[in-house]
Amino acid sequence: MIGASRLGFMYNRPANRGYKKNVLVFYDPLTAGPGGDTDYYNSGDINPATNIYPVIQAREATLGFTTSLVQSYADLNTLNLSQFAHIWDIGYASPYLTNPNNPTNKLFGYLQSGGAMFILGENSDLGVRDDAIDTFVTSMGGGNVVRSLTEYTYSAAVTVQPEFLIANSSNSIVFGKPGTFTSLGTGTAMTSAFTGSEYVAAMWETGSLIGAPSGAIISVLDVNFFVGFNQNYSFIDNLCLALNTK
Repeated sequence: MIGASRLGFMYNRPANRGYKKNVLVFYDPLTAGPGGDTDYYNSGDINPATNIYPVIQAREATLGFTTSLVQSYADLNTLNLSQFAHIWDIGYASPYLTNPNNPTNKLFGYLQSGGAMFILGENSDLGVRDDAIDTFVTSMGGGNVVRSLTEYTYSAAVTVQPEFLIANSSNSIVFGKPGTFTSLGTGTAMTSAFTGSEYVAAMWETGSLIGAPSGAIISVLDVNFFVGFNQNYSFIDNLCLALNTK
């Protein structure tokens, strides 16, 4: 059922989220990289525009969506976000609060009007960005959201939970050197634990954000499933449709 809550009935139904076909992908070039690097994306690591966006663009296209890329918070703040079925923040080293064009209020408004967004994070080396995710979700009424400060240096295969197998039934994904959540608040773990009771991917579904009951957020604290050896199209496709239906 398009727009249904996880409670199984129409609860604060998203504003036509299931019928819109435009998708926004954005990030800001001002970063908080390891060692205080404010130009991290151009320092030899994964670049959101050239490495991540084309993958999302291709996967969304297979599902019938058309994507647009915005490469600054300043430009994001000028947009009417209501035209987008869902949005992706792929700036895994781009914080919110310390940016002169802080997009928090814009994103709050979008979620409160029934939007759904993905927020990409990373391991504890990118702690300033990940702090922004904790703060953002908690301030939207997502409960007590906390990350581990442990820097994991290994990879692990986990299993995607059945409720998030929407586009396909491929339930295995490898997360490589990710960050983890130790507390999800009102969120739901999207996979089995990476280690102990710590999770890399979580969703705050429709009805779980007190400040935006018709909105939804997904956050994954790992970049590597977009590129390289751990690239996983099936998981990305399931993220796309989870954003649009849950």
